[in-house]
Amino acid sequence: MRLRSSTSASVTTVAALLLALAPAAPASAHHGWEHYDTTAPLYAAGTVTRVRWGNPHPEVTLRVERTRVPDGWAGREIPSDLEDIGGRQVMRATRAYPGPSRELTLILAPVERLSAWGMEGEVEEGDELEVVGYPDRDHDDELRPEMIVLEDGRTVRQRSVPLPAAPEPLPGAGGAAPAGERDSAAPASGDGPSDTTVWLLTGGAVLLLFLGGGYYVVRRAGRG
Repeated sequence: MRLRSSTSASVTTVAALLLALAPAAPASAHHGWEHYDTTAPLYAAGTVTRVRWGNPHPEVTLRVERTRVPDGWAGREIPSDLEDIGGRQVMRATRAYPGPSRELTLILAPVERLSAWGMEGEVEEGDELEVVGYPDRDHDDELRPEMIVLEDGRTVRQRSVPLPAAPEPLPGAGGAAPAGERDSAAPASGDGPSDTTVWLLTGGAVLLLFLGGGYYVVRRAGRG
């Protein structure tokens, strides 16, 4: 009887642990911002084809139809709270989604935060969305949005914390320092010797030292 009681208690304990862990299982399927490449914010737009609405994160499948970043995107108005945590830098660094997936799974912010940030109701199939987000490091078809733009033009933020890595500026769009703002320790093009010139001068000096040393040894040997 004692063995049966012990076995029953063990089964009850295991069952309780499984029930306790069950609610946490879906949350563990999603990762924090560090799991996404936040150095390269990507733009895509298209039509919603599937929706799973609920916590820990709603998931929206977007059929990619446009990837060209709209003109004036960097200056577009965004929520002030997003400005405070680097949102404007993200806008300036936004680039076109390069593929290869034709559909992207968007991992949105929790439902409560979406509501607090002004998103009334759910995204529905057939809705047109624009998104700027960060690619998952392991899955080409998953994007964690910085923000989404709804059909009516409203912008809804999706982030409330600083990014683990700042977005990298686009080449030719703020990536290089403007003329007159270069690092004073680095000479501008044409202001100093090139690397090739330095190497030639250094190599010539070494060669002269080598030849001079050989000549001196030969002279000493001849005198002896």
